[in-house]
Amino acid sequence: MDECQEDKLCELLNDTFNPEGDTYILAITAATYESAIYKVRIALTYQDSDGINPYFDGAELFVQITPEGILFVNEELWADGPPLMEGSPIELAFGWVSELNAPFFVSPELLRLGETDHEDN
Repeated sequence: MDECQEDKLCELLNDTFNPEGDTYILAITAATYESAIYKVRIALTYQDSDGINPYFDGAELFVQITPEGILFVNEELWADGPPLMEGSPIELAFGWVSELNAPFFVSPELLRLGETDHEDN
């Protein structure tokens, strides 16, 4: 997946999961699943006037990338049921997303937490 495709995927995920502006995407990664189809792992939480929720939910979904665009596929594998990760501390989001592949998007909040963890060691 090239940088332009990553940007388009970020836009699709933000439009899908954050239509009202109260969802905060922590990290996103993708790995090739089959020809032109990618497995995507996303960690997200909620935000309000008090800040970002300290717990995250995580999901895996599938997208197909074609010259015409990016669309969700294999929805029967991921659309129903609870998230794979539910109510875990956001400090664990980077590691969970990274189990699939190196993240191409990491939020400033998650980066800040990583810097704090590194300074503590």
